[in-house]
Amino acid sequence: MQAKDTTKNKLLNLALLRIFGSIFIISILQNPIFSVTPTPVSFMSPVYAVQEDKGILRLISISSINGKTGLVYTGTQEKGIPVFRKQNYILFKTSKDLNLLNLTNSKVKTIKGTRDAFPGNSGFLKDKSIVIFSRKNADRWETVLYDYEKEKEIKSLPGYQPFVSPDQKNIVLIGNEVRYSEHGEESLRVPIHKYSLETSELKTLAWIESGKLQITDVYTIAEDLVLVRIATEKENRLYKLPSLTGELIKFSDPFYPFPINPQSKEPRENKEQVNISFSPDGKVLSFTERADGKLGNIVVVDLKTKQRYDSSFVGCFPVVKNGSVYFLGDPEFVKQSKDQEYRPYNNYTLYELDYKKDKIRSITPISGKVELLE
Repeated sequence: MQAKDTTKNKLLNLALLRIFGSIFIISILQNPIFSVTPTPVSFMSPVYAVQEDKGILRLISISSINGKTGLVYTGTQEKGIPVFRKQNYILFKTSKDLNLLNLTNSKVKTIKGTRDAFPGNSGFLKDKSIVIFSRKNADRWETVLYDYEKEKEIKSLPGYQPFVSPDQKNIVLIGNEVRYSEHGEESLRVPIHKYSLETSELKTLAWIESGKLQITDVYTIAEDLVLVRIATEKENRLYKLPSLTGELIKFSDPFYPFPINPQSKEPRENKEQVNISFSPDGKVLSFTERADGKLGNIVVVDLKTKQRYDSSFVGCFPVVKNGSVYFLGDPEFVKQSKDQEYRPYNNYTLYELDYKKDKIRSITPISGKVELLE
């Protein structure tokens, strides 16, 4: 097998999709001016949002009880935005490197070896001083575990787009594409890897023929449940890996797809599932689901009861915490049909969704362009 170069533009596009989707791309803080304000701790965890308003970039905390906001930091925007937060640390990307901001002292450190690097889908390990990112090494992608207290790399794994399991025991990632030849026929294949943080064992879970599809994300929810996001010209959705034994697989089992009436004669819609968010314990997840050219609604899946909840509300960037789902919506059409033609968001309000009762509570409006931060 010969390694095939995975283009940098492919992963850059994935990063840009994650940062404000197709709405806008704002940038960050080459020479930031930080204003740090302590946020009172309450029983209910606050919701964090990245806000761009009139050329100023802010990270704000929002009380999930009364909507009161607190400024975590502010700075001039230049090239990037904050991507992950862990207690008193915020990971963000400049045009050159990944930087780590310590909120307790307002100091910024550049993470060594992160030139042209990208954070994956997790950013940090919860209980260790480890940040996780991907970078290009010659013609291959590698994922690095970096100890930001000791300021040194402790592990390198083959692949990119790492995701840490909710129990913090494993990392899954997309491996480097390879050219495979069998019986005189060549194909391009991509492996899905799992790395154990307890045993340091690296295992290949499956091989996928890339061909006309693009593998954009991978998530592990349980030992026997791994999800892969597949993008083609016709769809962008989550599928379950049908086998975890290193075999060449084909996708046939979508992850909690839109329920279809088997008696209906209408053609089946391929709906996108984007902005996926997990609860801290990994038992509930949420995403925005939308048909091509339509508005998208918030969907919640309870993995314990294996039940899907389709909300009646149009929104984006859901975050699961405090036993609820928080999301951003435009008050002009948050209660309109998800089947209406897509329209841009002109105003943002933070809502709390009680997904079991299909009811929402308006918390507070937020000016400017906004994305919720995990």
